[in-house]
Amino acid sequence: MRSLRTIPPLVLLLVLVFPWAYAQDPPPRLEVFLEGGGSFLNGSSGQIAVICPSAVCPVGVPCSCPSGALSNTFSKTARAFAGGRYRFTRHDALEASYSYSPNHFLLQPAGLPTLSGYNRVDLISFNYVRYLWAKTSVQPFVTGGVGVNRFSGPSNASAVVSGYFNADNGWQFAWNYGGGADLVLQRHLALRLELRDYITGQPKPSSTSGITGLTGTSHNIVPSAGIVFRFK
Repeated sequence: MRSLRTIPPLVLLLVLVFPWAYAQDPPPRLEVFLEGGGSFLNGSSGQIAVICPSAVCPVGVPCSCPSGALSNTFSKTARAFAGGRYRFTRHDALEASYSYSPNHFLLQPAGLPTLSGYNRVDLISFNYVRYLWAKTSVQPFVTGGVGVNRFSGPSNASAVVSGYFNADNGWQFAWNYGGGADLVLQRHLALRLELRDYITGQPKPSSTSGITGLTGTSHNIVPSAGIVFRFK
């Protein structure tokens, strides 16, 4: 995506600003990190079937009622991101992470008031990380992985009370990709800047809602920065 194009210039800037440090020794194998950033989720559109009154459709006579359009949006908010990496070579690492963001989900059936739904997004991921170079203080990397995503919210949210969605959407398959760079301050401490795109399905409607499906996939763009503690 267009946002990912900002990573190479950022890495180059770090190299120019911090040319003095070199990490010739093998990097520590184990690390934990804590990051904060933004969470930018895209919405989608869909259709909802209008239930016909029995008086409109006499018994034995086929008929249909028109469907209505609906759309959903998510608020832009902050995101907390934590996890660990195990570096099994100088350039290769495995990562496990958990992230949370309080994105508010809004549903808009055509001609009806806006309804609220989820206000929490949880995501668990397992990634492979490839460091492009690892002998300088600035160590850029690319990453990709898979995991699970869950939308959830209060049981009294208007979209839940109206029967459009359940309070807990359940776990959905998700995958992600991105890149960033570590700025090694000392052997056991680094700063990290990165940008990822988490991709999963749109929220699943209730089985009795009459919604025929929300089209497209959900992209969650997450720029983040944080601190890394590195251990032997």
